[in-house]
Amino acid sequence: MQFLRFFRRRKRRQDPLTVLKGLCAANDMPLARAIHVGAHHGEEVDAYTAFGFRDILWIEASPTDFAVLKRKLDAKSSATVRNTAVCAFLSDTDGDSVELRRFNNDGASSSMFAGTELMKDQWPGLGETGIIENVQTATLDLIAEENGFAGADFLAVDVQGAELLVLNGALKVLGSVHAVITEVSQKRFYDGAVLYPELKAFLEAHGFTEKTEAPIHGDQLYVRESLFPQTP
Repeated sequence: MQFLRFFRRRKRRQDPLTVLKGLCAANDMPLARAIHVGAHHGEEVDAYTAFGFRDILWIEASPTDFAVLKRKLDAKSSATVRNTAVCAFLSDTDGDSVELRRFNNDGASSSMFAGTELMKDQWPGLGETGIIENVQTATLDLIAEENGFAGADFLAVDVQGAELLVLNGALKVLGSVHAVITEVSQKRFYDGAVLYPELKAFLEAHGFTEKTEAPIHGDQLYVRESLFPQTP
């Protein structure tokens, strides 16, 4: 979410979370329990609190970034907002070993995938540090159940090209959530990363409809259409 602001400046588009808030208001559909996969340093914590989420599960794969995230969330939690943080690399399987490649923008672009030549051409200053964090996979369905979030109603996924792997390990969670915001890419900035058409087809097959225009790279909103028949 952080390193491709160039595309957002080229054409103004509605923020997916703002669009979702309007849909919730129009349909009297408050959302209170959220899961955010790929939390990094919790940059969305204030936006989520302002939205109205009161119970949030934050999942970050990098132990380095998780330490920063935990300190931030501990400072932000209150009597009305509960933030739960878990360090886990989410995928479609449990217990596999994965190498997480750390990038030089404070880990914001860290991924299991290497950057492509397209990434290097577009952002010459962005690259891997050479640091590898060895992590083990877990499914979101398992992590959500273990932490009492099997009945969450919102899911955000921002994992630098591994979004489809996360969603394939989250079929139970997808059955309960009303809305999904996922990072999508129409160009392959990471070697092996999923592209927008495949993510769209997967989410549509599970009952979700896109509600924002797909960016070249950025966040896209999907909702369960039957729950949001009214537009703002």
